[in-house]
Amino acid sequence: MTTRNGLAQTGDSHVVAPGETLTEIARRYQTDVSTLMRLNALSDPSLIRSGQRLIVPSDVVGSGAGRSSEAGSALETTPTEGFIDTATRIYIVHPGDTLASIAAKLQTTAARLAEMNQRSPSMVLHVGEALRAPVAEGIDFAPQAGNDIPVPGKYYVHVVQEGETLSAIAAAYGTSLRRTLETNDLADAAQVRPGQRIVVPPPSFAELFAEAPMGDNGVPEYPVVPTDDKWISVDLDHQRAYAWEGNQLIKKFAISSGKSRTPTVTGVFRIWSKVSSQTMQGGSRAAGDYYNLPNVQWVQYFYRDYSFHGAYWHNNFGVPMSHGCINMTNNDAKWLFDWAAPTVSYRGWHFMDSASPGTLVVVHR
Repeated sequence: MTTRNGLAQTGDSHVVAPGETLTEIARRYQTDVSTLMRLNALSDPSLIRSGQRLIVPSDVVGSGAGRSSEAGSALETTPTEGFIDTATRIYIVHPGDTLASIAAKLQTTAARLAEMNQRSPSMVLHVGEALRAPVAEGIDFAPQAGNDIPVPGKYYVHVVQEGETLSAIAAAYGTSLRRTLETNDLADAAQVRPGQRIVVPPPSFAELFAEAPMGDNGVPEYPVVPTDDKWISVDLDHQRAYAWEGNQLIKKFAISSGKSRTPTVTGVFRIWSKVSSQTMQGGSRAAGDYYNLPNVQWVQYFYRDYSFHGAYWHNNFGVPMSHGCINMTNNDAKWLFDWAAPTVSYRGWHFMDSASPGTLVVVHR
């Protein structure tokens, strides 16, 4: 769920941790619940969920997963009037691009792009350079998976009976309240009434896999196989990733996912972009978590700025260490980079297309 506020925003974002309440978040950022509700257009303070990004009136950056650049450009983001805070994207400079032409294409201003990337508006752009840019509603230049994300079951229509709750309906069909709310575009479970027809979605593979027991061989015993093709599963609780072809395990890895303050997103995705090497930077100097890491290798983005990539700055794999991305050893990251689609034959940025769709990724607890 993303929220939009017509007021100018001057804060940063916070990623909701499991079990965290709006009251606790307000206390942490020295504000109040009503301010957070206004900034995020929330009608009910209880309607927040783990992994959701909230606008907060603070200098502290929330996740910062994969905040990145080539050629060393700084990519720290701050919300802008008329833009969805959680929908910033990486834009790759094409031949003939100028800051002004990119701004016009993305319905923003050259000054805003210069500010977001901490560079002079007169600086020459280089083909293949990555810029951070806000995305106006209706503008989407990042490759999307479309409708090809598989689901393990069917959708059902349920007529609400007297005394039934939405959570009980979702549980009866083996799915989650969150997915049921999202499918029916409901902000509050209390909105349902007797006689109302509710579309009940199947659970996602991430939800199903969260219940999978761990086998004696250290591999989760997943109840179903999402595809006969290549796919990757990430078990955040055990800090492991697995490369599969159908039901055959090809390779497993120790990883470091996001720390509790900057958790890794869960869900079902496809790799949408990859690059062999880039600079990553983000965080906040004020909060003491600023980072600038050149030559991060074998990067594969699977959801917005969340990616698999090599990590040379620590060797503590098996323990959460990141700002949201999935850290691997450089050797493991290169193996996965070479194995997963989209396949590449040269250095630089590569994007998913119909001829080479990205490998399926299931991230679960």
